[in-house]
Amino acid sequence: MQAIAPALADYTDNVLFGDVWVRPELSPRDRSLVTVSALIATGKTPQLAGHLNRALVNGLQATEIAGVVTHLAFYTGWPNAVSALNVIEEVFRERKIDVAALRKTKSTQTPAAEPGPLHSREIASVAPKLAQVTDVVVFDDLWRRSDLSPRDRSLVTIAALAANGDTDQLALYVRHGIENGLTRVQIGEALTHLAFYAGLPRATAAAAVVGAAMEVETTASKATDPTRLIVVEPGMQKRTAPASNFSGSVTVESPFKGSGVSRLGGATVTFQPGARTHWHIHPRGQLLIVTKGEGWVQGEGEPVRVVKAGDVVWTAPGVKHWHGATTTSMMAHVAVSESLEGEVVEWLEPVTSDQYHAQ
Repeated sequence: MQAIAPALADYTDNVLFGDVWVRPELSPRDRSLVTVSALIATGKTPQLAGHLNRALVNGLQATEIAGVVTHLAFYTGWPNAVSALNVIEEVFRERKIDVAALRKTKSTQTPAAEPGPLHSREIASVAPKLAQVTDVVVFDDLWRRSDLSPRDRSLVTIAALAANGDTDQLALYVRHGIENGLTRVQIGEALTHLAFYAGLPRATAAAAVVGAAMEVETTASKATDPTRLIVVEPGMQKRTAPASNFSGSVTVESPFKGSGVSRLGGATVTFQPGARTHWHIHPRGQLLIVTKGEGWVQGEGEPVRVVKAGDVVWTAPGVKHWHGATTTSMMAHVAVSESLEGEVVEWLEPVTSDQYHAQ
């Protein structure tokens, strides 16, 4: 670079690595996440190996890199993701990373992690299979996988869309990213970083879209109109709860999410007799309002407690617990929790049959 384009070498040393990469508005780990996402999204694999090594040094885990490439397969196409795998495999081999651990990630039930900007009703009449893949595979599975936090998944999506100039859905994913814990400063800094890896035209075009989206959200969050409220009807978006986090027959419906600066969210969950959650933890606690039937709840190290319709259950932040129906009665409750940096719940091991039947 010094021999052929010395000015480029100077900009690389003094501006890109000497200034942009060390700016505190975005951590080195997040900058690596943005860079790797942009390189994969735009098919620039010759530069990928060096930045993957930098990313691992900056704290990005191998499982997270695997999560990035899987996520980007849906948002930038399978060819880009598959092409990146050859480079990733070589870097992992050189660094002696155990790839067996990459197979242990799972889906996790986190209602706040569903972006839903491309709703199936808008495309079902034209491409019904695309609608089904979008709802069931992307929103109900991919966005709930534990190999990336919802916050990081939002950052990866924003970086990929901006790098490719796909701004049609960018505003929706920016608003969702803020709900998942990204700050406006971090999003703006990510776009500044992308200017050096995707080019000024795409970065500035994305910044214009993001700026408009943030202005709309700011206006909405400052509104004082007392009629601004959301009504969620029963039975909306009903789906089967994932077997990775529940035992027995469980359905989730009527998900809701706070607006403005709120981080509250939740859903109505119905357990058939014998069904229950796995052990889990909520970083900011959880409120349960039992609406039907009879169930059991238990905190680790505490006795099982019976709950009935009308009961309200509060579980403090960080408390390992489970809840579900009894062996003979169904139970339905509204679950309400608040996200912390985009995380709503940490799922743990299943409740064993002995634990469940101990009472």
